[in-house]
Amino acid sequence: RGKVEVAPPGVDVAKPGAPPPGLPEDRPYFVVLGTIEPRKNHAFLLELWKTLPDPKPCLVVIGRRGWRNEAVFRRLDAARAKGDIIEYGDLDDGAVSAALLGARALLFPSLAEGFGYPPLEAAALGVPVIAAPLPQTKALLGDSIVYAPHNDLYQWRNAIADMSVGDTTTPKAPCLPKWFVHFNLVSKSLD
Repeated sequence: RGKVEVAPPGVDVAKPGAPPPGLPEDRPYFVVLGTIEPRKNHAFLLELWKTLPDPKPCLVVIGRRGWRNEAVFRRLDAARAKGDIIEYGDLDDGAVSAALLGARALLFPSLAEGFGYPPLEAAALGVPVIAAPLPQTKALLGDSIVYAPHNDLYQWRNAIADMSVGDTTTPKAPCLPKWFVHFNLVSKSLD
C-alpha cells in the first residue's frame, strides 16, 4: 500500500482591473460567481431576492449561461428588468476581482462542487463569503466565512441583511493552497 497525499490545487486571484460598467454605486451589492447551471443554485438566490424587503441590495450575477436552466434564464431576464439584478456573462479576471472587491459578500449556495473556487478566490481578496456548508469549502475555509444551508431562506436572508448594513471591515484572509505546494506534493508522490 502506498502513502496517500492530498495536493489541493492552488488558489491564484487576478489583480483587480477596471470594474465592470453598471455596478451599483448607491446601494450595497452581493456577487454570485460561476456558470449559471442547476447545481450552482441560482434559482434559490432568485427566490431569495424576491423575499428581501425594499430597499433591496443588488444581486450581481457573474457567469456564462450554462445548460438545462431555461426557467432560471427566464427568471433572470425578468428580474434584471426590475433593476435589482445585474448579469455579466463574460468578464475578464481583473474585472471579476474588481467586482468582488466592491461587494458586501460573495454568495455561494451551491448544491455540489468539484473544488469550488469562487469562495476561495473571494476569501483570498478579503471579501466576506456566505456559502452552503460543502465539505471542501469547510475544509479549506473553516470558520472564516458564514455558512447557511443551501435551501434555508431565513438564514440566508438574515446573513445578507447583516452584511448589507453591518460592519464592512475585511475579514482576515485564510491560508489558502498555493500552486508550488501542490506541485511539490505531486512531484514527491511520483518518486
